[in-house]
Amino acid sequence: MAEPLTGRDVPRGRTAERAAIRAFLDKARAGTGGALVLRGEPGIGKSTLLDDSAEQANGMRVLRTAGVEPERDLGHATMHRLLQPLLEGIGGLPPAQATALDTVFGRRTDSEDPAPDRFLVALATLTLLSDAARARPLLCLIDDAHWADQPSVDALLFAARRVGAEPIAFLIATRSADGEHGGFPSLPELRLTGLDRGSARELLREHAGGSLAPTDEELLLRTAAGNPLALRELPASLPPGGPRGAPLPLVDRLQETFAAQLHRLSDPARELLLLAAADGSGQLSLLRRAATEDLEPALDELRGLLVVDPHSVRFRHPLVRSAVFHAASLTRRKAAHLALAAALGSQPAQSHRRAWHLGQGTDGPDEAVAAELERAAEQENQRAGPAAAATALVRAAELSPPGPDQARRLVEASIATWRSGDATRAVQRLEAAERLDTHTPDTRIRVTMLRALIALRAGDPTDTLHLLQPFVRAVPMLDPTSAVEVLMLYGEASYHAGAPGAWRDIIEAVENLPLAGDEPDVVLLRLTRALGRVGAGTPPPALSDTELGVLERLTDSWRLCWAGALFWGLGDLERCRRLRRRALERANALGAVSTIACVLVFVVADEIAAGRFQIATGLAEDGRQHAADTGQPNLVSWFDSALAALAGLAGGEAATRELADRVLAEPVRRGLVTATLQARQALGLVELAAGRAEQALQYLRPLDAPDTTGHPGLVGFMLSNVPDLVEAAYRLGQPELAAEPLGRFVRWTETTGSPEQRALATRCQALVGTNEAEKAFRRALDLHPVGEQPVVRARTQLLYGEYLRRARRRGDARPLLRAALESFEHLGAKAWAERARDELRATGETPTNPTRDTLTTLTPQELRIARAAAEGATNREIAAQLFVSPRTIDYHLRKIFQKTGITSRVELILLTLPNADQPSGS
Repeated sequence: MAEPLTGRDVPRGRTAERAAIRAFLDKARAGTGGALVLRGEPGIGKSTLLDDSAEQANGMRVLRTAGVEPERDLGHATMHRLLQPLLEGIGGLPPAQATALDTVFGRRTDSEDPAPDRFLVALATLTLLSDAARARPLLCLIDDAHWADQPSVDALLFAARRVGAEPIAFLIATRSADGEHGGFPSLPELRLTGLDRGSARELLREHAGGSLAPTDEELLLRTAAGNPLALRELPASLPPGGPRGAPLPLVDRLQETFAAQLHRLSDPARELLLLAAADGSGQLSLLRRAATEDLEPALDELRGLLVVDPHSVRFRHPLVRSAVFHAASLTRRKAAHLALAAALGSQPAQSHRRAWHLGQGTDGPDEAVAAELERAAEQENQRAGPAAAATALVRAAELSPPGPDQARRLVEASIATWRSGDATRAVQRLEAAERLDTHTPDTRIRVTMLRALIALRAGDPTDTLHLLQPFVRAVPMLDPTSAVEVLMLYGEASYHAGAPGAWRDIIEAVENLPLAGDEPDVVLLRLTRALGRVGAGTPPPALSDTELGVLERLTDSWRLCWAGALFWGLGDLERCRRLRRRALERANALGAVSTIACVLVFVVADEIAAGRFQIATGLAEDGRQHAADTGQPNLVSWFDSALAALAGLAGGEAATRELADRVLAEPVRRGLVTATLQARQALGLVELAAGRAEQALQYLRPLDAPDTTGHPGLVGFMLSNVPDLVEAAYRLGQPELAAEPLGRFVRWTETTGSPEQRALATRCQALVGTNEAEKAFRRALDLHPVGEQPVVRARTQLLYGEYLRRARRRGDARPLLRAALESFEHLGAKAWAERARDELRATGETPTNPTRDTLTTLTPQELRIARAAAEGATNREIAAQLFVSPRTIDYHLRKIFQKTGITSRVELILLTLPNADQPSGS
């Protein structure tokens, strides 16, 4: 049934859709925000429903924007139009977020800093909207989202997915076709189809003025298929005698309808339309400068096709713009772009738009234009990010005369594309650059480094080792900064590829370097050399206070992690963890999500070792999401393997198997040895905790015999399953199955000097059946550092207690088993707690009911919020760490208070104080 018109033009035939939108807005007004995508073909009525939604939004502040086809390559253009009314609020944002928005919106033109990370921009967008919504609920209308620029799409989607606790509604209109931005993954959709026949007939008759013959009406109804725009526009384009021939596709017919109207216009009017279509900004002042004639008569002539405001114009429908632009010849389109470039002049804030128009208007090689586009790319990298810079660089390469500059620009475009998170397109552009074969030595180095980085994050890390090995050997010829970057990349690749022997290449490279001075990279190289000498049995010189101070003041997250790994090898675990936490804090402050994902690999490992499994789970979940968002599938696999291990410790056998199977299905093909090893160890521990030693043995057998002369940290990781393997073999009564791996493990622990590793080796020796088993167990417990790796110490207590019980010394066994049970319960290691409980029952003691730590009732994210709040962080600071809005933190804190039964942050401090030494950010 058609809807009656009441007061204003209510969309016909959209009763169900309007009701769904009304309910969506009611939820947002009540504080439960979200996003809804209106998807449908051109002209189906998406824009009309957006207009109607604005009318329905009683009590809400309405913000609007639309994607503009000519501006798809201009970063943050769509988002800027949406946030324009809120820009005064930028000053109230956290400083890093305020700087990010000021930079991308061109409000900060004096900065030479690189572009803010796209996730920091997205977080700033979310915070700005959240702040505005405190005064009044918001409705954000985004039309023609399929034409929005990618940086805007990234930021707005980020915000739209995180407003569940906000009075903010996003209503997004986009086309049905799967275009560049057609997916909008995870957002609910409302698909629009054609009007019902009654509503379609009413609309057609209204716009045809009752002059259609029945046969013409029927043909137009069939042709329009319920499309409202077609029903309005097609009657006016009927030739005498009605429609002829087979119906064209709807969009083609509508484009033809609009294009037919252009022939009736004057030359100045057609010029104005083409300039407006090529420009996209709609600024009348710019169009006046670009036009060759007075615009006022043309504006009057075009009021049927344009909506004219005092300072701007816009097309009444996007298809009009498309028809205008594509109906013009290529020569006229290029002339329009050149006219707009000339009109923009030399304004610094508009140089990127001028360069873009020059690039669109130039035909054939032109070094001057290519150079201007390259300069614009530098500005775009600072303002809009690497994706926009890549677009400008690609066009600069296309317009470059053949030669080294063309190759260099395409390589730089590949690097920018990778930094934007698009690995597939980065590889395609890199391959195109390599085919040019006009590279300078510097360009070839950059090509190799990028290929190595892509292989490490999204390919096979052994390829990274092969690509970089010649550069590692050439380190003595590199400057310290380049040397450190090559070695860090090579070292990280050796970790993920499980190749500890690559450490020898690094040591040989740095051993004879002339490392004088206290520059940070020189000190890092000296620290690398010191660790190499430890491995060779040569005591290294102690680092001076000056050198330690230089390392403590590092600000680059990658270098902080590298320094942390070196200190781990030297046995300074506390400094290692402190530097890694600082790396995480630094990456958080910059909103550098791709870097956060890399850093979290090491921080998660630290948290697991410390027995803080809930914290580790939350960080690993964040790391996995960040890695997926930034196109780093190898890190996704590593985090899945860590989550599998954590699920196993928590007693979630099904979750462990699901995660581990996902890992094992992929990383073996890509050579991800550490992820594979960690997943197999998770499965082995599940079997071992359940008492299925034979099955555990299948997962815990070594993948290969690692080179024990490599980096101590990586060697330790490669041998980390040996104590579990020894336990499985012991439980089967076949200790000889683990004899060879145990021998390697013991030899390695003797070189590390680590009490924790020596404790494990001693525990293993107790299990293999020596006559000194009890003495070995006691020594192992003495060696376990208190507070370090508590789950490992508790397992030693459990094994010692089992040994004593089986020796019929139940009274001696009980204190050990009670201590193990208490530790497992406190750590949330449910499967191991059940093992300890069974052993305690076997001694004749009935364990008390499991104690329930109040903090264990919290989710991993709630626990991190609680700890951050207890450490004094404000809600806005916690929101920045977790990439959510401040209001979301408010919501979670209320849940935390409810679960724990506390009423203030002071009580929260008391509750979390005993376990306060952990990172709260991600």
